Amino acid sequence: MILQKRELHFKDFDTQSFVKVNKLLNLKIKEDYKEELKELYSLEENREQILKIGNAKSLIDALLDLDNACLKIDVESKIRNVQLKRLFEKEKAIFEIFGIDNEFINSRTHSDILEVETAYSAKHDILEYYSLSKFANYCRDLDYEDLVDSIKNYLKVKNESNEDECSLRILYHNEQEKYYLRAVTSKDGYKDYGINFSVLIALIALNKYVEDNSEEIFINTFVVDDSTTYISFQLSNSITLNSNLSLRFSLILENDEIKRNAVSFNGMFTLTFKDNNRESEIFLKPKGMKSDENSFVSDLLTYRHSGGIDNVVEKIEKLPELIKEYIGQVGEDAKKIIEIQNPNDVKKLIANKVKYSKKPEFKIYKDQIFNKLMSNNVDNIFALFELLRNVEDLFEHTDVISKDFWRTKIYESLTEKK
Repeated sequence: MILQKRELHFKDFDTQSFVKVNKLLNLKIKEDYKEELKELYSLEENREQILKIGNAKSLIDALLDLDNACLKIDVESKIRNVQLKRLFEKEKAIFEIFGIDNEFINSRTHSDILEVETAYSAKHDILEYYSLSKFANYCRDLDYEDLVDSIKNYLKVKNESNEDECSLRILYHNEQEKYYLRAVTSKDGYKDYGINFSVLIALIALNKYVEDNSEEIFINTFVVDDSTTYISFQLSNSITLNSNLSLRFSLILENDEIKRNAVSFNGMFTLTFKDNNRESEIFLKPKGMKSDENSFVSDLLTYRHSGGIDNVVEKIEKLPELIKEYIGQVGEDAKKIIEIQNPNDVKKLIANKVKYSKKPEFKIYKDQIFNKLMSNNVDNIFALFELLRNVEDLFEHTDVISKDFWRTKIYESLTEKK
């Protein structure tokens, strides 16, 4: 990553953690997008409008801090003007970009040529234009410098008459006074609906949910950096499913502002099981919801980095109804969980899903989770809940990707096994 992630975790909130709209509008959002949002939502910078989402103030402070740490610059270029200079370990490389026409860069470098280090997948994106990324890494790893030089020369010659255009996302790190090539983005209808844009419209939609329902919502987790975000919005009300079971819902917002299908809303569920005077809870994350009984699951809501803002807003306005529908679907599944006859078989099913999982981020946990599951026998639902809850403690607190993957495997297993 280019900037250190900002992350916080909360158990609750107070009214002092709400955020004012005028502060929200300080976020860096493209000016024409911001003006359109202000008109669509009747937002006024000089009016003391408050969005009653708990801990939103801390989230906006973190985003403003990130905004001040770096500048995002989109540069239009031809592929032939992006030339490989040097390969480093992993996905790091140095490229030279020729013919840059950007006032900020030109005034500081006194040149139209920029030597820039890649970050994230930018190196792969450029080299894979000619299907050369893996081969280039192979030559680099084996110290075949002559072949690496051949690749550089090949790309230069191959591109001499190439008129293909691209858009380059460059980040300027203010403290380091250094440029990074963040990504290659499409010129075909790409809209820079960045993380700030997605956060603004999510907060406005959820604030309306709070106003229209007897409900409180607060952010219980957020992890954000220069171009990605993960935010969990916890609904305070618990839904009673039966005398032993209750459910709480969290809305998960994820956004990688570079990818076209980047912005997604999904659900996380906390399932609480009571057994006499004891209670235990587990976290479940379905892969998505069904629009009808026979459909495949999909994200609760998603929108592309393309199309008009009015279309995005129209989609977001459906969130309240989608949340209710999603809770209903998962609630019906949850009621069946406590009817499972052989909880130890479910435990084994989960262990096998862990053993054969291929998600890279999850790999470091596989052995210890598998061993913990297989070293404990469970003969009732409460014992199964307690074991699954204890496995959660094996994860790094901030590793939301692996924890979400684990929670999805739990949900699949509990709803597959009768």
